[in-house]
Amino acid sequence: MIRGGWIEINNKVYNKMRNRNLLYRKLEALDSTLMNLHRIVNTQEPVETYRTGLNKAQEIMEDIKGIIEREPFSANEQNPIR
Repeated sequence: MIRGGWIEINNKVYNKMRNRNLLYRKLEALDSTLMNLHRIVNTQEPVETYRTGLNKAQEIMEDIKGIIEREPFSANEQNPIR
């Protein structure tokens, strides 16, 4: 049964992730950026190009952390991030 942002399964209540698609797109963007960084290293492009890619990867990581932090906690969460 689903109530609001919570899912009940076998009398246990779980938090339903609200931004699953957004989080998945951010992870895909991070994966793409990391693959591009590997390509930059393999083709010996300028260091500035690599730094730009690193900055982009760090921005995506910050976005992902923000998405996770905005998710509500469930009462039975084992290891809350904070």
